[in-house]
This record gives sequence, structure tokens and C-alpha cells, in this order.
Amino acid sequence: MHRHIRVTAGTILLVLLSSNISRVWAHGFGQRYDLPVPLWLYVTGAAAAVAFSFLVIGLFVRATPGMRTYPRLNLLRFPVGRLLSHPLIPGLLKLISVGFFLLGIATGLIGNQNPMQNLTPTLVWIIWWVGMAYISALGGNLWAVINPWKVLFEVVEGLYRRLSPRGKLFTPFPYPRALGVWPGFVLFLAFAWTELVYEGRAVPVNLAYITLGYSCLTWAGMFLFGKEQWLRHGEAFSLAFGVLARFAPTEIRVTDPAVCATCELDCRDRDGECINCASCFRRAPQEAREWNLRPLAVGLLRHETIPFSMMAFVLLILSTVTFDGFMATPVWARIESALYGLLPSLGGERLMVIQTLGLIAFFLLFLLVYELFGEAMALAVRSTHAWGELARAFAFSLVPIAIAYHLAHYFSFLLIQGQLIIPLLSDPFGFGWNLLGTAGYRLNIGIVGARFVWYTAVIAIVLGHIIAVYLAHVIALRALEDHRLALRSQYPMLVLMVGYTMISLWIMAQPIVESKARPSRTAVATAQGITIPEDALLPTPGTGVFQPVGKGKLAQGKLVYRLLNSLFHDGTRMTVADLLYPYSFAAKWGTRSSADDPAYDPYIARATS
Repeated sequence: MHRHIRVTAGTILLVLLSSNISRVWAHGFGQRYDLPVPLWLYVTGAAAAVAFSFLVIGLFVRATPGMRTYPRLNLLRFPVGRLLSHPLIPGLLKLISVGFFLLGIATGLIGNQNPMQNLTPTLVWIIWWVGMAYISALGGNLWAVINPWKVLFEVVEGLYRRLSPRGKLFTPFPYPRALGVWPGFVLFLAFAWTELVYEGRAVPVNLAYITLGYSCLTWAGMFLFGKEQWLRHGEAFSLAFGVLARFAPTEIRVTDPAVCATCELDCRDRDGECINCASCFRRAPQEAREWNLRPLAVGLLRHETIPFSMMAFVLLILSTVTFDGFMATPVWARIESALYGLLPSLGGERLMVIQTLGLIAFFLLFLLVYELFGEAMALAVRSTHAWGELARAFAFSLVPIAIAYHLAHYFSFLLIQGQLIIPLLSDPFGFGWNLLGTAGYRLNIGIVGARFVWYTAVIAIVLGHIIAVYLAHVIALRALEDHRLALRSQYPMLVLMVGYTMISLWIMAQPIVESKARPSRTAVATAQGITIPEDALLPTPGTGVFQPVGKGKLAQGKLVYRLLNSLFHDGTRMTVADLLYPYSFAAKWGTRSSADDPAYDPYIARATS
């Protein structure tokens, strides 16, 4: 999600166009940070760390850790665990979830349509999507408890049972097994398109209508195929947060096989374990329930058959967050510019079409590359597995990479723009209220610095890939039952992991690392110079105020900028005035009016001299 304040975006544009100094900028808040070493050293160092981890893991991990014997601590044995699992606590969380769900729709429909003054965009894109992803990956599958679509459906279902002698709303149709999780895949792709491509994604009323439409679709799926079946196969966010929660340090478990015998979801894995099945957990007697602390990422090693649709879903999560980062790189800007000129017949829809094609192409590229490396693994060990079978077996080993990239890409976004929730809780509709006394709160953009953001990204990406290497090695040991074969099978996976580590860091750095190449400039004019139109504007040094240059003025050179205008966060389109804005500030900040001028910035002065 790229929502930049005009001044920041324009100022960065100016410096990028006119500077040859290599430095790092904190994404979205304009703070500078000089890397102590060149970027290529970070990239190669990170790749070397991942490769070294492969050697260490290959030497010392020679047996598959037992899934039944990994250390677990049942929190329900302790008073605090029993307190947190008391029906009042989940009930309160469900009430809060439904309350914010309904409030978000209401504020979107009837509130102020300025995204900065309306609760809905911040609630949807920052608090819910980014925040819930972190909670799922680093805490546990809270979404399975508070999902408002599930909660409201259960309320209606419960009321119907009480009022009707039939007891059931509807006898659901059997869910077609051949569909797998493709319904959830399609809906998550639509969500990613809304997040990354749709120009009206920050307009509150648009988000409200999208939420209502998705709600109707979700409840229809629950009605037709049953609540649990649709949550398992069709509800995009139950799938997404459920995948991320496999990494989490908590799980729910049912120890009585008799409970799972009647489960419509066929929830037991090949080891006979029932883990994170909310349906069974809800029906199980107290003595058969466990709410466990466990090692991180062990949930990604469950011994189960992974269908092609689930592998595609995992790759979709990874490809969409990567595409989000790639859209901020100069490479994508050049691709976009080239395609923009080739599609004049599409008019104002060209950018949307180009970005849609890019989103789909990124997923297809990820799928193709991953399948090819899966086949390379099979060839390395002369496997007799069917086409794609090995690739599917390793699909969940990619989840730590997706979590790492999510952390690297969105962490500063959550910490900085997430602060908007503080004033918006006091005035959710943008009507000028101050219900909680926090409406006057202003964002603290210095809460994290550029250095912190950069090193967080580097550490997260490297650790994510190292964990993925470990998981892939363990899965290979289990699938091939031979240490040498397992090690040999991982050579292609190592190449993939190292390559993606380097690409990830390069993508993360592009929006904040300037190119050393100087921008192209036109040749110096003839001795007579270039006549400047008398109505041309020139910013006054020290103030930045634009003044007409007047008659008879000459210039030594001419530079033409060709830029693709787009929409700002509030839906308004960029104009020429927005391009002039940073020049005004450059003239003000790049000129020292006195020895202690607080507005003077030597970096801007040097970049624009």
C-alpha cells in the first residue's frame, strides 16, 4: 500500500531526479540514513548467511523431529490459561470484533469521506489487515475466534434453532473436494487487487460497499456448503491467517480421536493429530482439550497432504506482498511507463490494467519458478514422485519468508500510520467529535527511524529464509527417508532461497536507496541561450514563493520531465501544481537566509545546486 503525503513524495522525487549522492531514505517519512557499507555488501552478506545456515543444518540435522514429541506446554493446566479460555473472554473479544466490523461499515457509508478523517481505511488496511497478520503469525490464530462473519452467522443460526422446530437453517450441499481452496484463492486475489491496484481503495464508502459485498458472498457460502467447510475452503482471510498461524507459538489440540471421528473437515493429519480445528475443539470435553505453547514454525511441519490449490494460495500470499514492494522500484516504473505508451486506447484505465497484469504475472512467475525448482529437486534425487508432488510437499516451508517480508515491508507502516487509530477512535465519522479526548493527537513520525526500519528488514528477511531452509530440510528428510538424498534434494531449494533473499533485500532497498547514476541532461544551449516564456515561474530563494521570470530572460539548458500522474490517498489526481510544490520547498530549504536558519538543509542545497 503506497499512500504518501504530497510534500514527502514530491521532495523525494526532486532529490531523486537531481542528486548523485547514494543514501537511504526511510520509507514514507522522509528521514535520511547513510548505509555504512554499500548495498551490495548487505545483499551478498545476507545470501552468504542463508547459504551457511544450509551447511550447518545439513551437517547437524540428520533425523526428522517427531511431531508428536515436540515440546508443548498446555496453558489450560494453569489458572491464567483457564481464565483466558473462560467463555466470557472469547465472548467479549467477539463482541468487540463485531462492534468494529459494524462501525467500520457505518463510518464508511455515512462518515466524512476524507480517508485521514474516517475510521474505515485505517481500520481495514492498517489495524485489521497488517495487525491481524502479525498477531496470527507471532501469537496465534485469533481470527478463528473473532471472525465477525463467523460470529454473526452463528448468532443467526442459534436464533433460528431456538425459534424453528426444524433446528437448521438449511441442509448444506456437500463441498466439492475438487474445488480445494480455489474459492478462497480467487477471493484473496481480488482482495490483493483491491489493496494494490484499485484506485479507490482508500475511499471509505468504497471500502464499506466492498465489505458488504464480501459479507454477502461469505454468508452465502456458509449457507450453501456449511459454515466450517466454507471457512476452511472459501473464506479468504480464515485461510490466510490460518496459514500464517501455523508459524505461531500457540495451538489448540484435541486429544480424543472419537471427537474427530464425526468432524466434517477430515481434520486429522497422517500422524492422527487434530491441531487447530476449532470445530473439534468446541465439541471436545474439557479433558480432551489442549491450548499449547509450542516452538515457532513447528506447525508448518505437520504431516499432511497439501493440495495444489493450497500450494497456489501460499505462493499467492508471497507473490502479492513481493509485488507490493516491487511496485515501488525504478524497474517497475520503467515497465509501467513503457506499457503506458503502448496502450493509448485504454485511456485513463491504462495504469489499472498494467498493474492488474503485473499482479497476475507475478503470481504466475512465482508458480512457474517454484514448480521448476520442485522438479529440479525431484531430478536431483531421481524421485519417482508425480509431477509437482515434491513441490507441494515443501509449500509450507515458504511461509516464514512471507511472514518475514510482511514484517519488513509493513512494520513501519503499522507503527507510524497505525497511530491514526488514536484520534479516529475519538472521531470515527470525521464529524468533529472528541469522544475519548484524543482527537487532537498528531502522528509521531519519529517513533521509528530509518536505521531501525532498514535493519529490521534485513534481520527479518535473513531469519525468515534461514527458518525456511531448516523446514525444507526436515520435510526432505521425512519425504525421502535418507540424509544424503535429502541433502541433495535441497541444492535447488538452496539456490531458490539464496536468490530470493537477494531479490527481497534489493526490492526493500529500492524505494530508499538512490541510484548513483546522474539524471540525463540536455546539451548546453547556444551562445544566445534558450528564451524563457515570460509567464514561467521561478521560486524565490529563501522563501520558495513562485514569481514570474519576466521578459527577456534566457536559460542555458532545458530539462523535460515526463511523469505519469496518479491518484493520491484521498482519490484526487496529481496535477502540475503537485510537481511544482517540491521545487518551492527546495528553494526554501536549500537556501540559507541566516547563519542559524532552522529551515536550511545542506543535503537539499547540495542536491539542487
